[in-house]
Amino acid sequence: MSTEFLVHATGLCALVLNVLALVRTCEKSLRIQSGCAGVIWALNNLLLGAHTAAALSLVSAGRTATSAATLDRSERCKRRMFLGFVALSLLIGALTWKGWDSLLMVLASVLSSYAMFYLRGSQLRMSMLLVSALWMYNAWVYDSWEQMLANVLTAAAGLIGTWRVARLREVSLAA
Repeated sequence: MSTEFLVHATGLCALVLNVLALVRTCEKSLRIQSGCAGVIWALNNLLLGAHTAAALSLVSAGRTATSAATLDRSERCKRRMFLGFVALSLLIGALTWKGWDSLLMVLASVLSSYAMFYLRGSQLRMSMLLVSALWMYNAWVYDSWEQMLANVLTAAAGLIGTWRVARLREVSLAA
C-alpha cells in the first residue's frame, strides 16, 4: 500500500467523521465523534510530515474525549482540564516548532480547548469556524486537499449544526 493512498484514505475517513460530528445535536456524540476524527487526522498529518499538526491532532482527540467526560462536571474541574490542554498545546508547539506556521496550529488548539470545555450548542459550532480557518493554513502548506475540503465542510457543518441546535431549541420552547 502506498503512502499516498494512506494519506488520501485517512484524510477522507477523518473528513467524514468530522462533518458527521458537527451536524449532530447531541453534545456528547459531537465530542466523541470529533475525538475519533482527531486520531485519524493525527495519522494523516504524520503521513504528510506535518509533525506539529499530528501531535496537536492527538491533543484534540484527547481533549474532545475529556470534554465529553466532563460535560456535567464542576467549573473547577473543567478549568483544570482546560489549562492542562492549553499547557500541552503550548509544549507541543515549542517541541515541534517549524516557524510561525506552528503558531497558527497552537492557536487553533487553544481556541478549540476553550470551545470544548466552555461552550455548547450554537456557540461551540460557530467557534469551530475560526478553528477551521486556522487549520486551513496547515492544509494549504502541506497541499492536503482532504484537509482543505474538511475545513470547508467542517465550517459548513458547523453552520448547519448551529441552525439545527437553534431549531431544536425553538421547537422545545414552543412545546
